[in-house]
Amino acid sequence: MSDELETVDESIFDFLGSLRRRPGLYFGKTSLVRLQAYLFGYQAGLAKVSKSLKGEEDFHEFHDWVAKQLGFSSSTVGWCNMILEKSASDEAAFHRFFELLEEFKKERSIRNKSTP
Repeated sequence: MSDELETVDESIFDFLGSLRRRPGLYFGKTSLVRLQAYLFGYQAGLAKVSKSLKGEEDFHEFHDWVAKQLGFSSSTVGWCNMILEKSASDEAAFHRFFELLEEFKKERSIRNKSTP
């Protein structure tokens, strides 16, 4: 049996776009902490059935990229904690996450499936 995960049809960036549009539907309120918990839980569930979202390798680079953008010396605390530290509230951090994610995707020429 292989240790490699089969990727599902949806990319992590499309999945995050769905969460951005309707955070209340997925995790009750606009919250970066809840978004991270939901995302990690979703990824863990997929991994249990040997699957992963497309583009997860690209998204893993987001940690170090956020650290550099926000002036941290390393990304060991993770993107959520770094963004929270530089934001006025959890809700503001949620919005900042997506601003940073869009910058990251643009810099790396990553497109959502729905983006022309």
